[in-house]
Amino acid sequence: MHLLVEDAAAWHAELLRRDIAGKYRIEIGELKQQPWRMLDFSLTDPSGVLWRIAQNL
Repeated sequence: MHLLVEDAAAWHAELLRRDIAGKYRIEIGELKQQPWRMLDFSLTDPSGVLWRIAQNL
Protein backbone atom coordinates (compact mmCIF):
# COMPACT_ATOMS: atom_id res chain seq x y z
CA MET A 1 0.00 0.00 0.00
CA HIS A 2 1.36 3.46 -0.83
CA LEU A 3 0.25 6.55 1.07
CA LEU A 4 1.30 9.97 -0.24
CA VAL A 5 1.46 12.64 2.48
CA GLU A 6 2.66 16.24 2.67
CA ASP A 7 5.21 15.68 5.46
CA ALA A 8 6.64 12.15 5.68
CA ALA A 9 9.15 13.22 8.36
CA ALA A 10 6.32 14.39 10.64
CA TRP A 11 4.45 11.10 10.13
CA HIS A 12 7.59 9.11 10.91
CA ALA A 13 8.34 11.15 14.02
CA GLU A 14 4.77 10.83 15.30
CA LEU A 15 4.72 7.04 14.86
CA LEU A 16 8.00 6.80 16.77
CA ARG A 17 6.80 9.21 19.47
CA ARG A 18 3.68 7.13 20.04
CA ASP A 19 5.72 3.89 20.10
CA ILE A 20 3.41 2.34 17.53
CA ALA A 21 6.02 -0.33 16.73
CA GLY A 22 6.18 -1.45 20.34
CA LYS A 23 2.43 -1.33 20.96
CA TYR A 24 1.48 -3.31 17.87
CA ARG A 25 4.67 -5.31 17.28
CA ILE A 26 5.23 -3.90 13.83
CA GLU A 27 8.33 -2.76 11.99
CA ILE A 28 8.92 0.87 11.02
CA GLY A 29 11.73 1.54 8.58
CA GLU A 30 14.11 4.46 8.44
CA LEU A 31 13.18 7.69 6.73
CA LYS A 32 15.07 7.85 3.42
CA GLN A 33 15.41 10.26 0.54
CA GLN A 34 14.98 8.16 -2.60
CA PRO A 35 16.67 8.82 -5.96
CA TRP A 36 13.22 9.18 -7.57
CA ARG A 37 12.68 12.40 -5.56
CA MET A 38 10.58 11.06 -2.72
CA LEU A 39 11.15 11.04 1.02
CA ASP A 40 9.69 7.85 2.42
CA PHE A 41 9.66 5.09 5.00
CA SER A 42 7.92 1.77 5.22
CA LEU A 43 6.01 -0.04 7.90
CA THR A 44 4.54 -3.49 8.05
CA ASP A 45 1.18 -3.60 9.81
CA PRO A 46 0.07 -6.44 12.14
CA SER A 47 -1.57 -8.33 9.27
CA GLY A 48 1.65 -8.24 7.24
CA VAL A 49 0.71 -5.50 4.77
CA LEU A 50 3.68 -3.36 3.72
CA TRP A 51 2.88 0.36 3.74
CA ARG A 52 5.13 2.91 2.09
CA ILE A 53 4.49 6.43 3.39
CA ALA A 54 6.04 9.09 1.19
CA GLN A 55 6.11 12.68 0.09
CA ASN A 56 7.18 14.15 -3.21
CA LEU A 57 10.28 16.34 -3.09
